[in-house]
Amino acid sequence: MMAASLDLQSLEQYCETLYNPSSQASRLQVESLLNYHFPTFSLSSLAAAGGTSSSAGANGPSSPTEKGGHSPSINTPIDSALFCRSLLENTKNPYALMFATSRLKTLVEDHFSSFTTPEQCGLRTFVLRYIYQNPDAQPFIITAQAQLFALITKLGWTDNEEFRSLVDNIQVFFQHGVDHRILGMRVLRAVALEMNLPSAKHATKYRKIAVSFRDAQLLPIFQCALSMLQVVLRNQISDPSADKLKESILLLMKECLNFDFIGTLPDESSDEVGSIQAPTSWRSVFEEPGYLDVLWDCWKKFPSPVSVLVMECLSQAAATRRSLFSSDEARNTYIHHIMRETVLTLKSGPGQSKLQDVGNFHEVCRMLSKFRSTFQLTELCEYKEFDEWISVIGEFTSRGFHSWKWSPNSVPYLLIFWSKMVSSVSAAKQATQEHIQAITVSLASAYLKSRLECAQSVMDGEVDDPLESEEELVSTLEMYATLARCKYVESGRLVVAEFNDLNKRYREVIQHATTGSTSPILGSSDFQEQIKLVEMQLTWMVYIIAALIGGRISYQSTSEQDLMDGEMASEVFGFIHQLQMWTLQRPLFLASPETHLFVQSAIIQFYNQFRSSYIGEESSKSVKVYGLLEERWGLSGPNQVLDVIMQSSLGNLRSNGDPEWSKAEDQLVVRTLRLYTNLVSGYSSVKHIRKLDTTMALLKNHNSSDFRFLNPAKKGSDTAVARCRMNYYTMLSRVLFAEDNVEADFWRFVKPWELTLDQVTLAFEGTGELGEEQIRLILLGIFKDLRGFVSSITNRKQYTLFFEWFYPAYTPIVLRAIEIWPQGELSIAILRFWHEFASNKSSRVSFDSSSPNGILLFRETSNILYTYGQNLLNRPLSNPNARWSEKYKGIMLYFNVLSASLSGKYVNFGVFQLYGDKALDQVLEVFFSLMLAIPVEDMTSFPKLAQAYFSVIDVFTSDHMTGLPMMPHPVLAYMFQALADIIQPQTPDTLCSTLACSAIDKMCTFVVNWMLKDKIRKDEDQEELQRNGSPDPNARHLLNSNGSANNSQRNSVDIARGPPGSNGRPVSKRRQQQQQQQQGTHWLVDYMMNHKDILGYLFMVIFEVLAFENRSNYWSLSRPLLGLILLNREFYVEYTNNFIQSQLPDRQEAVQKAVSALMENVDFNLTTLNRDRFTQNITTFRRECTQLTLMSVTSTSQDNNSML
Repeated sequence: MMAASLDLQSLEQYCETLYNPSSQASRLQVESLLNYHFPTFSLSSLAAAGGTSSSAGANGPSSPTEKGGHSPSINTPIDSALFCRSLLENTKNPYALMFATSRLKTLVEDHFSSFTTPEQCGLRTFVLRYIYQNPDAQPFIITAQAQLFALITKLGWTDNEEFRSLVDNIQVFFQHGVDHRILGMRVLRAVALEMNLPSAKHATKYRKIAVSFRDAQLLPIFQCALSMLQVVLRNQISDPSADKLKESILLLMKECLNFDFIGTLPDESSDEVGSIQAPTSWRSVFEEPGYLDVLWDCWKKFPSPVSVLVMECLSQAAATRRSLFSSDEARNTYIHHIMRETVLTLKSGPGQSKLQDVGNFHEVCRMLSKFRSTFQLTELCEYKEFDEWISVIGEFTSRGFHSWKWSPNSVPYLLIFWSKMVSSVSAAKQATQEHIQAITVSLASAYLKSRLECAQSVMDGEVDDPLESEEELVSTLEMYATLARCKYVESGRLVVAEFNDLNKRYREVIQHATTGSTSPILGSSDFQEQIKLVEMQLTWMVYIIAALIGGRISYQSTSEQDLMDGEMASEVFGFIHQLQMWTLQRPLFLASPETHLFVQSAIIQFYNQFRSSYIGEESSKSVKVYGLLEERWGLSGPNQVLDVIMQSSLGNLRSNGDPEWSKAEDQLVVRTLRLYTNLVSGYSSVKHIRKLDTTMALLKNHNSSDFRFLNPAKKGSDTAVARCRMNYYTMLSRVLFAEDNVEADFWRFVKPWELTLDQVTLAFEGTGELGEEQIRLILLGIFKDLRGFVSSITNRKQYTLFFEWFYPAYTPIVLRAIEIWPQGELSIAILRFWHEFASNKSSRVSFDSSSPNGILLFRETSNILYTYGQNLLNRPLSNPNARWSEKYKGIMLYFNVLSASLSGKYVNFGVFQLYGDKALDQVLEVFFSLMLAIPVEDMTSFPKLAQAYFSVIDVFTSDHMTGLPMMPHPVLAYMFQALADIIQPQTPDTLCSTLACSAIDKMCTFVVNWMLKDKIRKDEDQEELQRNGSPDPNARHLLNSNGSANNSQRNSVDIARGPPGSNGRPVSKRRQQQQQQQQGTHWLVDYMMNHKDILGYLFMVIFEVLAFENRSNYWSLSRPLLGLILLNREFYVEYTNNFIQSQLPDRQEAVQKAVSALMENVDFNLTTLNRDRFTQNITTFRRECTQLTLMSVTSTSQDNNSML
C-alpha cells in the first residue's frame, strides 16, 4: 500500500523536514505533501498533528487537507488510519513514528464515531501491542502512543465492553521485567489523565465516561499500583531501572488521587482548600493500616527525588475527605496514624536527615497544610499526644521561618497550617487553647524577624525582593495576621517593640545626616545603604501592622485588641510624620526611588486596612483606637484620620522632576489613586472627604502643574499608568457630587477647563496663540479628564448640569478636532469620551418633555460619527499587520458610540424621518460601509471588535432595522454570515454568540409575526369577498347623503365602503391608503423568504452547536431555533432526515425518537409559552444527544459560503 503511493525513505525524509525544517517554505511544502497522503478529512491542520502552528492564513486554507484534496487511494478516515498504521509497522525513524502517531490521534479525535466497532477494537489492540513490542522506543514516542491508546479507550468506553476491562488488558505488561512494568504504569497513567481532562465540547458525555471509569476501573488501577509498590518495597529490586519503576508507580498513584471524583475541577494552585473526594468504594483502602504504612516506609527508604513523590502521595492521603470513613473511630485511627508518623518524622534522626532535602521539606509543609485544612481541630485534639504533636510542628515551623532563604515557597504552607489552626482554636479545651496561643506568640516573633532578615538579604543580593509583588505579599501577611491575633496583646507588643527599635535607629540615622551634612561620610555608599536598610525594614513593619489591623473582625474584637491596634496605628502615624519631615530635609542623592516606592506603598496599604477596620458605619464603636490616637496625635475620629490620609498621600501625586524616579513615581500614583478610589467608594467616607479642607483645595486646583501624570505629553509605561488621568477625575467627580447642591462648586471646578477650551476655540478661529501640537496635546488631556469626570455621573441632575455646560459651547471643538486629527490617540480619546457622554447608564440622560436636548445630542453624535467614519473609509491601510491600531480600533469605538446612542432611549428616531433630517440615515450609511470594509474573518477574530459589532447589531435589529425602507443586500448577507460565524467556533465568545442569537431571534420573530398578521388579513379579505359576493374588492359604493352628513362634510372627508377587512364599514380615503400599504410585503420578509438557504444555514449552525457542544449559553442558542424552523419547515425536515440517516444504524431509531420529540406540542407561533415549551424539548434533545456518539451532517455544509 505504501510503496504504491510513496516510498518509505522519502516519507521519512518528509517527516524529518516537518519537525526540523530548513525554512518556512520547505515546511509548507512538506505539509501539503503529508496532508495529501495522510488526510484528516476535517478542518484540523497539520499543526494539530505536528505540534506547530498552522500555516493557514486569514485569507483561506493553505494545505490540501483544508482544501479537500487527498490521495485517490484514500477515501475515508479509516483508510488514512490504516496508512498511518502501515507507517508505524515499517519504520524506525522517530520523526515518522511521531508523525504517524499524532496523525492517528487527530483521526481518532475527529472521526472515531465513523469507525465500526471491530475497527475501533483493532486499532486499540494494535496500539497496545506496539507499545508492548517496543519497550526500548524513545520516551516521547511511548508517551504519544500511550496518549493515543488512552484517547481510543476514552472515546470507545461507552460502546465497547472490552475497553472497560482496562486492568486485565494491561496485566500482560506486569508479567515480564521492569521495563514492561514501567510501560504498563505509563499506559495506565495516560488513561487516568485522559479520562480526567475537561472538554468544552461534549462535556456532559465525557463527564459520564469519567464517572463510569471512576466507578469501574480507577480503584483497581490504584490497587494495582499500590500492590506493585508493596512488591518493590519488599523485594528491593536491584535493576538499574528500579527508580524509574518506583517513579512511574508513584506518578500513577498520584494521578489516581488527583482524579476529579465529583466533577468540581478544583484549582490546583489552591492547595490550602479542597479534599480528596474519593467515593465510598475506596473506603477499604484508606481504612486499611497498610496503606499509610507502605507510604511512610517508602518515604523513609526511597532516595530523593523518588521520596518527594512519596510525600506528595502522603499529602493527598492527608487530604482525604472526612465523610469517607465508616465511623468516627476509623477516621480517628487514620488521623492519629498520620499525626504519630509526623511526630516520628520531625523528631527522629532519619527523618531530620530526610528533611535536609528541600523537596522533602517543602512537601512535608504542604502535607501539614492539607491535613489541617481537611480535618477538624476537635478531631486532632483527641489524639493523646496532641500537645507533643503541636509542639513539634511549632518547632518545625520556627525552623522553617528561620530558614526561609533555603525554601522560601514553603513558608506560605506553614502559615496556612497555623492560620487554620488558630481560626478554630476556640473549639478546643482551655488548656489546649493556652498551649496553642503560647506557640503562636513565638511563631509570630520568628516570622517577624525573618522578614527583617529578608530586607538585609535583599540588600546583599541573595534573594528576590518579595516587596516587588505586593498582591502576593498582602495575601501572605493576611495569614500571618490570623496567626498573630490569636494572642494579640503579646504578639502586638513584640511588633511594637521591634517597630520602636527600628524607628529609633531611623531617627539616629536622620539626625546624623542632618547634623553632619558636611561630613565626607554623608555621601558614602555605606551611609546610603544604612538608610536604605532601615527604611526597607520599616517598610516590612508597616506592611505587617497594616495586615494586623486589617485582620480585625468587628464582632470578635475585644477592647484590649482595639487598644493594641490603636497603639500600633499611633506608631505608624508617628513614623509617617517623621518621614514627611525627613523627606523635606534630605538631599535627593540620599534617597532611593525603589525604597521610596516601597515605603509609600506600605503606608498606602496601612491606610487601606485602617479604613476597612475603623472608618465607616462601625467607627463609633472603636472608642479605644481613637482615644489613643487623640491622646498622641489629636485624631479624635474618622474625619481627622481622613484628613491626615489625604494630606500625607497627596504628595505622592507630585513629581520631583528627576527622570530616574519616573517609574517609581508612576507606580506610586497608580496606588495612591487606587487608595482614593477606595476612600470615596463608601457613602459615609465620601461625605467626610467632601468637607475636608484638603479636598476643597484639591477641587479648586485639580489641574496643578505639579501633577506630572496630568501632562498629556507623558506616555504611560503600562495600561494602569495610562489610565491615571481618567481615574483621577473619576474620583474627583464622585467627591464633587457627594453633596446635593453643587452648582456653584461645579462651575468653579470646570473653570480651568473653560479657560483652556476658550483658548482652543480662539486658536481654531485663527486668533489664538497656540500651535497645532499644543492644541492637540491640550485636547488629548482634556478629553481624558472629561471621560473620567462623566463616568461618575449617576443621575439626571448631575448629567444635565454637565450637558448644559458642554453643549453647545464646546461641542464644535469635538467635531473640529476630529476633522483635523482623525488618526492617532486624540481621535481615540474623543470617541471614548463621547461614548461615555452618550451612554444612558442609570437613566441619567433624561430631559424634560419639552426639551429638544435628546435630539440635539444625537445630531452631534451623528455629525461626529459621520465625519470620523468617512475618514476611516477613505484612509488607506499602510500595514496589514497593524490593521487593529490603524483602523479596527477606531471602527470598534464607532460601533460602541453608535450602540450607546441607539439604545439610549432619550430620542425618538422617528422625528428624523418625519422632518427629513439625515442624522440617522447618514450614520447608518457609514455604519454599513464600515461593516463591509472589514472581512468577516477579522470581524469575528478580534474580540473587542466582535463584541462592539454584535452589540450594535443586537440594538439595531431590536429597534431600528425593521423601520428602514430598505437595506442593501450585501449588508444583509454580511450580517448573516457574521452571525453564523461567531456561533460556530468550539471556543466561542459567549457574549458575542448570545448577542448574535438574540439578533437572529428578533429578525425571525418579526418575520413570523408579520406573516401571521398577513395570513389573518388575507383570511378576512376572503371572508368579505364571499359574504358580499363582489368580484371587485375595490368597488366603491357611495353612501346616500340624505340624513347622513351635510355637503361640506362630504367634501372634506370622502366616505366609501371600505376595502376587504373593513366588514363593509365606511372608511376614509386616508384609511384606505394605509390599509393598501399594509398589504404590501415588508422588505425583510421578502428577503428572508427569497433566501431560505440563509435560514437553513443558520439553523444548521445552531442545531449542530446544541447537539454536539456543551455551551454555557445554550438557552440563548435555543431561542432563535424555533423561528428558523417555522420559516423553513422543508429544510428542517430534510436536514433532520439526513441527520438521522448519517448516524450508525444501531443508533438511528433512538435519534429518530429524539428528533421527533423536538416539535412535540409546539404550535406555529412565537408566543412565550410556545417558546418555553420548545426550549424544554431542546433540553431533552440535548440530554439524549449526550448519551449517544453522534455524527454531523457534513454533506450539508460542504460549501457554507455558497449558502450565504
